[in-house]
Amino acid sequence: MENRQTFGAFICQRRKDLGLTQKEFAQQLYVTDSAVSKWERGLAYPDITLLQSICDILQISEKELLSASEDTEGRRAEQLARQYLRLLRNYRLIQYILYGLTLAACFITNLAVQHTLSWFWIVLVGCALGASLTLLPVLAPEGLRGLWTLGGFTAALLLLLAVCCVYTGGTWFWVAAASILFGLGLVFGPYVLRRLSLPESLQHIRLTLYLGAETCLLLLLLAVCCIYTGGTWFWVAAAAVLFGLGLVFGPLALRQLPLQRKALAYTVMELLLLLLLYGICCLYSGGTWFVSAALWTLLGLGGAVLPGLMGQLPLPAGFRHKALLWLGVESVLLLLCLAWEGLPRGWFLSTALPIALLCLTLPWGWLGCLRYLPVNRWLRASAASFWAGLWLWLFPWGLDRIFLWNGRLSSQPYSLLLPVNFLNWTDLRVLNANIMALVLLGLGLLGAVLLAIGLRKARK
Repeated sequence: MENRQTFGAFICQRRKDLGLTQKEFAQQLYVTDSAVSKWERGLAYPDITLLQSICDILQISEKELLSASEDTEGRRAEQLARQYLRLLRNYRLIQYILYGLTLAACFITNLAVQHTLSWFWIVLVGCALGASLTLLPVLAPEGLRGLWTLGGFTAALLLLLAVCCVYTGGTWFWVAAASILFGLGLVFGPYVLRRLSLPESLQHIRLTLYLGAETCLLLLLLAVCCIYTGGTWFWVAAAAVLFGLGLVFGPLALRQLPLQRKALAYTVMELLLLLLLYGICCLYSGGTWFVSAALWTLLGLGGAVLPGLMGQLPLPAGFRHKALLWLGVESVLLLLCLAWEGLPRGWFLSTALPIALLCLTLPWGWLGCLRYLPVNRWLRASAASFWAGLWLWLFPWGLDRIFLWNGRLSSQPYSLLLPVNFLNWTDLRVLNANIMALVLLGLGLLGAVLLAIGLRKARK
């Protein structure tokens, strides 16, 4: 409280403003006139139990009484709050009157003109749609107005579509409803998920929930459209949509899930969705190409993606043969692809298998040189260079032997003794031999340089 004189003067002035005498004031407080006189002269303070009664009689707040001054800001806030409540009440009343008069006029007109209720129901639901945007927000609880408005608008819009569909005798309601739900979810889904009080375990995966909900709504829309058009393409479209959405948004969704090997999970998920798409498309088209497409896809993806995923595979601790595992898997997949394609046609064992094994000797030789030779890395690189030159020299000769074994004679068989003539660059056979010789010479020189560096490093 302020000092006694200020406090007493404030009570006295407030009592006089209200037209009360000391006696009347004292009677309402059930105290004596002399007690009120002491308060107003600053000789004493009233008992603390009387503060609330004094505030009620003098029509002031406790803050004003304790500070011995009028709280103009508080009074202004209270006045604005009362004005706002009065304005809100008048706004609701006006809304009730407008919607009521509209419905009453349409009800009477529809009965008077057509002697039945027909288009009145469209007006009724249209008014409900308008009320969801103008009246429902002021009726909803504080903090939930956005959700109530959005929910009421969605329900009223779907009801309006249903009434219009029945009124026109159409069958398009479910297509329109699914489209509306998908579109509204796409735009307002993040807002709804932020406003909802989700359990603690779901609060950190709101993006995943949003993507999952929109995916389900999109699949629902595709199903409804397929049924409406009498088509049979739903499963193809659904598989394609799942694969595409997973390819684009899969990393965002997996990032919020408690997984240890997210990249591996993403790759496996997309691979399964792609194989599912292959299977459905094969069945839809009546083809038999699924196994072939699946094997070649596994081969391509393994070559491109598997090296980067080796660190996330559940391999034994201290496993140091990841390159060997990768090359082994790719080699087996290549042979399986060729076997699936060639066995029914009769050229796998005689042609494809020998050529594939001959081609695989190059990467397997490189792997052996670069990974498993018990020397330093310079000597390993030297061995890999010499091996590349040796393979490049022997590979055409091996192809000739395979073709000869299959009864195919070459007009210009390959000779291990290359007809090199650097003075002749016009004859095609000599030109090829010259180019081969230059390549072999380059690989040999590179291998020799690496060998010299490796021997020097080894001596040190």
